[in-house]
Amino acid sequence: MGSEGAQEGAGNAFVRFGLSGVVFTIIGPSLFWLAYPLGPFVAVAVAELLVHMIRFATFRSLVFPARKGYRVSLLRYVVSALPASLAGVLTVALFQGRLDRTTLTLIVALIAVVFGFLWSRYVYCKPVGKRKLNHLL
Repeated sequence: MGSEGAQEGAGNAFVRFGLSGVVFTIIGPSLFWLAYPLGPFVAVAVAELLVHMIRFATFRSLVFPARKGYRVSLLRYVVSALPASLAGVLTVALFQGRLDRTTLTLIVALIAVVFGFLWSRYVYCKPVGKRKLNHLL
């Protein structure tokens, strides 16, 4: 029974993770598009900062709550989110002025989703030794 409960909890966490991914994949590009008149770099900064502040709080309280035994730290979150954010900034740097606002928004969103998925898959599939894990906590 303990094993079934753990599997059910992990399944629920996966569903919550997937739903939050869908929600933040919509919110992030929407904020970028809305803030774009302030300039593309300001828009990406506003979107990234707001989305990640809200997403971190959501991860801690709803997706992977401590009351269910998860340990979401700011360091772990930054390690998982920073590369995708940097990919978004790099994309804006490469394509600003060459693409219209909507096309740039869609490309930034697509790159963030693909890069974020691949990086997260890499980060979360790598085994972490106890010594290394204790150092990160």
